[in-house]
Amino acid sequence: MTITEFLQTAVPFLEGIPPELTVILAKKIVQESFKKGQTVIFAGTSVEGLHIVAQGKVSVMIRPGKGKPFEEVAALGPGEVFGETSIVEFKMAGAQIKCSEDETVVFIIPQNAFREILDQNPDFKERTLKLIENRQSQRHGGEKRPDALAHEEEEKKA
Repeated sequence: MTITEFLQTAVPFLEGIPPELTVILAKKIVQESFKKGQTVIFAGTSVEGLHIVAQGKVSVMIRPGKGKPFEEVAALGPGEVFGETSIVEFKMAGAQIKCSEDETVVFIIPQNAFREILDQNPDFKERTLKLIENRQSQRHGGEKRPDALAHEEEEKKA
């Protein structure tokens, strides 16, 4: 399976993106391989792009409080994405992503290419914002964060 075919058939997050844009994204992808225990993204660092698990698994780890150890809050496998929140909200990584299986392969769509797709496709941008909201809600015990509530208020005004 080519990278383009993988993006079009195995990544639900990218559904609805025109095929010609998927081809462009596939050409810009950087592929990285990781071993079990390696850190893919360190919490508090900048995120280089949208990460897509192509093979293997990663663990999403957050620190519940200062001085406390990281805890796994999610496990992501092939076709699942991470890093979108940091790109969209212009923030540093809020979670640490660790490889949980040997021979894990991650595709990285550079930030600028991901932002272009968001700007060109309003439906995709809305789906991205909903994914971010859902993940943040899960991370905060189902309570909506103030910035998510502000986003809802803006939508009501529009």
